[in-house]
Amino acid sequence: MKPLDRFNLDHNRIVYLLPDEFTEEAFFIEEARKVSKVNVFSIHASQYECPVDLRGQTVQVRFDRQQRDRLVVYFKGQRMGQAQPLNPILNGRQSRQEAI
Repeated sequence: MKPLDRFNLDHNRIVYLLPDEFTEEAFFIEEARKVSKVNVFSIHASQYECPVDLRGQTVQVRFDRQQRDRLVVYFKGQRMGQAQPLNPILNGRQSRQEAI
């Protein structure tokens, strides 16, 4: 039987996933990145700010291969949030305390 014929036979039983942001993230690729002392990491020649304070840590960044406008940061298997493009003016004005 041809694959197309089999698909047509089973078409009524197929349940499609609802489109939402978490289902979309299942198909993102993942790359590890080191976060700098100013809470910034670089990927594909662009700099992004972490959504939470993860200075000096290694994070996993997930993104779509085709559209790199949405980067999701994971740390130790937990979703931390979406990274934003670096704003050097605001980033330079943030007060930082050294972690002991």
